[in-house]
Amino acid sequence: MAEISIIVPVYQVEKYIRQCIDSILAQTFTDFELILVDDGSKDNSGKICDEYAEKDKRIRVIHKGNGGLSDARNKGLDNAAGKYFMFVDGDDYIAPNMAECLHNSILKADADIAACNYRYIFESDGKKDFATENKAEVLNANEIFYNRKNERNYGFWTVAWNKLYKAETFKKVRFRFGKYHEDEFWANDIYQMDIKAVTVSESLYYYRQRGNSIMGNKNIRKCFDIIEAFEERINVYLKEEKYSDQAYKVLIYSLEHLNEGKKLIKNEEDKELFIDKEQKIKNIIKKLKKRKLPKMQKASLAIIGINPCFVFSIAIKFRRLLESFL
Repeated sequence: MAEISIIVPVYQVEKYIRQCIDSILAQTFTDFELILVDDGSKDNSGKICDEYAEKDKRIRVIHKGNGGLSDARNKGLDNAAGKYFMFVDGDDYIAPNMAECLHNSILKADADIAACNYRYIFESDGKKDFATENKAEVLNANEIFYNRKNERNYGFWTVAWNKLYKAETFKKVRFRFGKYHEDEFWANDIYQMDIKAVTVSESLYYYRQRGNSIMGNKNIRKCFDIIEAFEERINVYLKEEKYSDQAYKVLIYSLEHLNEGKKLIKNEEDKELFIDKEQKIKNIIKKLKKRKLPKMQKASLAIIGINPCFVFSIAIKFRRLLESFL
């Protein structure tokens, strides 16, 4: 049995999949199995995966009908045999020492998760590549989920692919089927567990931002799915008075996506979905009004509650003022 299962969901990435697989095969830590899940690709991605499997017995290829990223990852988890597992997206790549570094860290800290910094690689928009900057430390789930440690970089803990997971701890956790922002729902589930996490300061994962990727294209479903994930998180926070401030912060993030979703309405179905999400946000605002919050936050809730999108669209023009509430 391999020590680590590396799961790669593959869909329409023939341009990038070789770089991804080569970076995994170049790992200094060699006791791994590589599970390539071809999610119904119509290009040559699946064929390329088969070519690699013929050359390296550590590689297994699973061909399946298109079910989306969550379904592909879950299929990989169902077939993983390692004591630990990690995810690499098919259009990304990793540093040669990523598996070794995370494995050493998770063992040394006796942790359930080991996470590393990552670098954004932009293909378009003229944006410059940059890396996250988290220091090496040991945290528990309460510090990550409830106390929102590293608030400005919570996405570091949300994404699934910059981490090594202990299989025994997460063997029953699966990604939500058919959801965009599936990592947000995954994070909601795992950080409510009694776990320990360790971070390493090196940037060992290279996350490619493509204009035509699943997350690169805007649509109304993406906006509403992430709002749903945020609703879940807010409702957990609202179970205890002391987490009201965290609930307020996530509400502000939800408003940003609600405002973006309103701009993408194309038909009556979209409009109905928007009205439903807006009403749920208004209900959250009503609950938060009853909580102990700073005066500025209370005042902002009173104003936002009148017309969330309209007020927030105005507030965007004064973003620095809005961020002072966070």
